[in-house]
Amino acid sequence: MRAERSSWVPHWRELTANFSPRRGKFTESDRNKGQKRNILPNNTPLFAKRVLVSGLMTGVSSPARPWFKLSLSNRDLEQFGPVREWLDMVEEMQYRVFAASNLYRALPDVYDELSTVGTAAMLQESDYNDVTRFTTYTAGEFMLDTNGADRVDTFGREYDATVWQLISEFGVDNVSRRVRDLYERGDYTSTFRVHHVIEPTNTCELEGVKLPDDAAWRSIYYELGAHKDESEDQLLRVRGYRRFPIFAPRWAARSGDVYGYAPAMDALGDAKSLQIQEKEKAKAVAKQNNPPMKAPKSLENVPVSLLPGAVNFTEDPNNVFSSLYQVQARPDLLAVDIERTEMRINRALYADLFLMISRQDDVRTATEIAARQEEKLLQLGPVLEGLHDELLEPLVENTFEMLMELSEPGWSGMGPALLPPPPEELQEENIEVEFVSVLANAQRMVDTGAMERWIGFVGNMAAMKPEVLDKVDVDEAADEMAEKLGVPPRVVNNNEDVAAVREGRAQMQQMQQMSGLAQQAVDAAKTLGDTPTTGGNVLNDVLGVGQ
Repeated sequence: MRAERSSWVPHWRELTANFSPRRGKFTESDRNKGQKRNILPNNTPLFAKRVLVSGLMTGVSSPARPWFKLSLSNRDLEQFGPVREWLDMVEEMQYRVFAASNLYRALPDVYDELSTVGTAAMLQESDYNDVTRFTTYTAGEFMLDTNGADRVDTFGREYDATVWQLISEFGVDNVSRRVRDLYERGDYTSTFRVHHVIEPTNTCELEGVKLPDDAAWRSIYYELGAHKDESEDQLLRVRGYRRFPIFAPRWAARSGDVYGYAPAMDALGDAKSLQIQEKEKAKAVAKQNNPPMKAPKSLENVPVSLLPGAVNFTEDPNNVFSSLYQVQARPDLLAVDIERTEMRINRALYADLFLMISRQDDVRTATEIAARQEEKLLQLGPVLEGLHDELLEPLVENTFEMLMELSEPGWSGMGPALLPPPPEELQEENIEVEFVSVLANAQRMVDTGAMERWIGFVGNMAAMKPEVLDKVDVDEAADEMAEKLGVPPRVVNNNEDVAAVREGRAQMQQMQQMSGLAQQAVDAAKTLGDTPTTGGNVLNDVLGVGQ
């Protein structure tokens, strides 16, 4: 894995230096280094990348609004009351778990790595206090490998850990003898090299290590060169996982490549050019304000001053200062060139997309804003698909399974359960993840526009031929629109509730109709009784009274 990563590292160094100077670990000693790194004359690349990261965080996985929901391929079953209620409870619990964990602090790091170097890595593990915790890694710190389906299934990293970190993480009985000796002498800060690998369990067997039968991956920590002539390693910990605990999304990856490509790669040339342009503009302004001077030889050792208002005394009136050459710099033209370069960087990193509304002074209506926003957000379609497939969907699925595993003992009375047991109707069903974030909804809005135009067209046709309304399944259209718009399912009545409401309304109308008929009969009888005839009145004549 290290050999396969080696060709990417020089490129990553350039990218982090120009777009994210504080990211990346490319040497063993690159740890706790506080020296200045951001010395770029123009910080537009950093700002554009920051806007992209913030836009992804807000538009894809915002902590302030729902960004996923659980659904079924069987839509009728999904609308069944107990099933929908259970799915809603699971969604709510997952949102609570994510909010309690450090997920929303870890995701910006993931998006930062994606936009800068094209590949990120985040580890999810169970946590006693918060159910789950996440750890992110930066470029140069980790290595990946893929399986035959081009999916990342192997992770490795190498890092330095202090004596205290090793003891607190793995326990005094599991570290090497040399670490224990330093710990007993009170030396807690000496560092040792540690390797961490997460790989499929079917790669090879580890002698003396027994993992659960359902463990498909194993996590191995070992202290490098800990024994004898430093050729043997000290096994620190082995742990099994049913699911791959690493999320390694890639911005865009070519078939067969392990690592991905980032938008910063498209803007790297402009970013480097921008720094040169900024320096050249500063030099031009400096030459105009303080041009290089020439002076006679006789003043070589004479104290002189070029400060404003200074007086220099010379015996020869010809001994005067003058510019070495005529400076004709045009900083304004350089500024225009710089502005164009900045625009290209913002466009490459989608900053113009996320800042679109604030910069559109000519937009007059909300409809126009929505139309332009939908058009531009479609540019992120392939990126969103990659994020959903390699990051967010596995994240939701892994957390769901983690909650189910923690709840199973409680269902059998062995303690509290985070989730209630699922309804029997879900035993043979696959639960799917749908995304309802701002950006995901923007993509679906294209379909809603087509639906609105079609229904409007049918409505206009109904003025000429009302029977055309029979072509519209209004209930299905309402459900489809709610789904496309990301409306919370709990505010949409399911089919059973709708049927009950309509049945009650029909019964009420029938009762009202029967009541109206009865009233009409009473009114008719009264009318007959009030109409005089030979028998006294019509009613008497009909009944034969008085004959």
